[in-house]
Amino acid sequence: MAEGFVEKFEGSTLEEVADSYLVKLTFRNMLQVVTRNSYGRPRRCKMHDILRELALSISVKEKFGVVHDGGEEMIKCKARRISIHKTDGEFKSFTGTSKLRSFLVFNKSLKTLPSGSKMLRVLDLENAPIDELPDEVFKLFNLRYLNLRGTLLKKLPNSIGRLLNLQTLDIRDTQIEALPRGIGKLQNMRHLIMYCYTKNWNDFRYFIGMQAPSNIGQLKNLQTLCSFEAKGDLIRQIRSMTQLTSIGIDNVKEADETDLCISIQNMRLLRVLAIKVTNEEETLRMDALSCPPPNLQKLFLTGKLENVPQWFRSLQNLTDLGLQWSRLEEDLLPHIAALTHLGHLTLTNAYVGKQLCFNTGFPKLTDLQIRNFPQLNEIIIEKGVMPNLKSLYIKTCMELKTVPKGIEYLQNLQELVLASVLMELQNRIEGEGSVDFPKVQHIPKIYIW
Repeated sequence: MAEGFVEKFEGSTLEEVADSYLVKLTFRNMLQVVTRNSYGRPRRCKMHDILRELALSISVKEKFGVVHDGGEEMIKCKARRISIHKTDGEFKSFTGTSKLRSFLVFNKSLKTLPSGSKMLRVLDLENAPIDELPDEVFKLFNLRYLNLRGTLLKKLPNSIGRLLNLQTLDIRDTQIEALPRGIGKLQNMRHLIMYCYTKNWNDFRYFIGMQAPSNIGQLKNLQTLCSFEAKGDLIRQIRSMTQLTSIGIDNVKEADETDLCISIQNMRLLRVLAIKVTNEEETLRMDALSCPPPNLQKLFLTGKLENVPQWFRSLQNLTDLGLQWSRLEEDLLPHIAALTHLGHLTLTNAYVGKQLCFNTGFPKLTDLQIRNFPQLNEIIIEKGVMPNLKSLYIKTCMELKTVPKGIEYLQNLQELVLASVLMELQNRIEGEGSVDFPKVQHIPKIYIW
């Protein structure tokens, strides 16, 4: 998209057209699919070695692109795209960069950037150990894609507002806490990714949104806004951003229910929604959401729920559901068992009951994760339920003394992970002579730690 390779097609977004290109390339075996998402769409792809060598050879000959692997110093380069795979950390300047379109870094030691590349459209610095961007970056008027994920940056200057053609800005997992007001000038912005993962699912603040300026609502072409802190009247302001397809909101309060539900209800194109309240004791209220977005595919809610929202049953396109720290007193499973497309279910401290009983439904569920259920002492799986489950992950359920009853019915289960569980549970399945070994012997991979 950033390079202009994706053509506009009436009735489709550029992202949808780009997806169709990817699918066609896989059908023609130009790309090999490594992993797919819940809908079967390619998530990661690779190119066959022979095809890759041919493509690299043609790229160099046509000056389309070049890969720098540290083998020899690049003094003069006329290629329009450079991919840095190996370097000593210092990128030595060279002539011929005035026509450079893309600069991609796959090396975590790069500390300097090329200069004199005013035509640059793509700048990918993911995981590069840089803590400050040179002012020259903000003079790249043609820049469409800027990836700073995993860098050491602590702030962005207000001069980010000069990049008027910028479409994608990724600052995930940086040390940036707040965006400058200059962001509001970027009217061509389509994807704004701005949160940090702590990588600890047992921590309430497993992901943290960043502070957004009050003028964020001016970005009328924005499709992805993940994730920002709900401060002031930002939740009320975003109700006009009906073009959004993905949104994440952090620091939500109980009093925000009306504004939150009105804003979400206006977003009829929404496919991904993540909401997190201020702290463990704050209640997440979303009962006022009478008509959720019809095409919602991924839903992640973090915060105490007094009851299961009635609108859960209407989410017939949902593929991924994550409930963290919900601590529900009522059984969640009857409300979601009939969601025919649900493929991934993650429950972290989501239920205070002692028993989870999967007695119906979940026809397409392939991945189930149960984490931090302090009172759970029994999991029951009826025959015929979850017929396509491939991965079962159970962690920090310290009252659970046996494997799920009925686990032998899960004939497609490929992986069982038991983490931070009682030694009594471990002893029941370890070794051919253990009590429950016959129930799990059909599972190819069993991990216990």
